[in-house]
Amino acid sequence: MPSFAGDPRHERLVGVLVPLLRRSCPPGGGGFGGSHELRLRVDEAKELGGIALIRSAMRKAGQSLGWVRLQTFGGSFPQVAVAGVVDRREASAEFAAAVEEYQLQRGRTAVEVMGRTRQDGKPRAVPGSVFVVAQEFRAAYAEGVAG
Repeated sequence: MPSFAGDPRHERLVGVLVPLLRRSCPPGGGGFGGSHELRLRVDEAKELGGIALIRSAMRKAGQSLGWVRLQTFGGSFPQVAVAGVVDRREASAEFAAAVEEYQLQRGRTAVEVMGRTRQDGKPRAVPGSVFVVAQEFRAAYAEGVAG
């Protein structure tokens, strides 16, 4: 991956991503178990510096939170650009139950929402969904640029 050291777009993205990654961590999980997936329009990702720059910023933001074992992923496709980061550290015994319960609850919520959507055909914006995460990112980025 290329180095983006000194690129102001990279630093701006890191500044925006750190609080979003922190919020992705399970409550009571001691900072373990966070993840963040960002889906943007292809042109929007290019304006931000491209997927490689976004992935690099995600890596740096995760490392600043102590995510010493993390995974990034991403790519551009005809309809969407995707980038993400996952904290791969094993939660210490003190926090493992909270992290596991949070992940199970997110799965249950996703299944429940899909079932309700299938029943009535009304799409729902669920906290943590890729739609909501993208909107939160856009708002935080716009605030960081304006501020």
